[in-house]
Amino acid sequence: MSNVFSNTRNVLLATASVALLFSCSDDAKESIEEFQEEQKVSKTELQTILETDNVSGEVDQLVSELYDMDKSGSAAKTEDECYLVDYSDTGFTISFDDCSAKEDGELLNGTISVVYGGDNENYAFTVTYSDLMVGDVSIDGTRSFKINSSEEEQSISWTVYSDMDIVLADGAEVAEEGEKTVGFVFGEEFGSGALTLDGEWILKSEGNTYVVDITEIMEAQFGCEHFGKGIMALSKNGLEVSVDFGDGTCDDVATLIYPNEAEEEISLKD
Repeated sequence: MSNVFSNTRNVLLATASVALLFSCSDDAKESIEEFQEEQKVSKTELQTILETDNVSGEVDQLVSELYDMDKSGSAAKTEDECYLVDYSDTGFTISFDDCSAKEDGELLNGTISVVYGGDNENYAFTVTYSDLMVGDVSIDGTRSFKINSSEEEQSISWTVYSDMDIVLADGAEVAEEGEKTVGFVFGEEFGSGALTLDGEWILKSEGNTYVVDITEIMEAQFGCEHFGKGIMALSKNGLEVSVDFGDGTCDDVATLIYPNEAEEEISLKD
């Protein structure tokens, strides 16, 4: 994601006119030109691959909070609430009506249903999104969650399996299926540590299919806006590209490595 610490209320940033930023030699540029323009991986595409979770992040947080509540009985909407929660022995259903889960957040409309355990006992709960609107973005599909923690390693992470269809505000359609693990590793000093990302997933957007496999866990140090470490193996319509996010330096640069070993640097800034 282009800004890994941005508010989860933000939706995908998709701007087709963004230009690539190059910092390679003339010979390397000629090597890159061997590939058709539609084969190359652009800054916007990389942002889309990394930012899909921002669309549903606010709802995910609300679901987690409700999951920790007393699961007996039902909650009716009051003047101070913009959603209705109905609990059952196996989960609960939330109906949103112009609801903002947080102050100044995107308005939520539609329904999500939560089943404890879901179809897989390895997951804590499974969420089904039905005609859910987050602002002008619609979400349909399922996400299954599992929480992992390690006192010894001073870390906590969430593993999420997604099978979702998303329609963005501009009408662009995005489909995602696969598993991601997002974690927080805390340092010895207060405020130090890193956000991590691991997983394998498939993303379909604007007629393109991206197969993503994080081969070296990606990290963003607390206080950094972008991932500064890790390697992603990325296939775009069959073209195999490696994305190197760096050695841990807090910057906005990622390096694309094409099959002919040509390298291209791009900026992850919006």
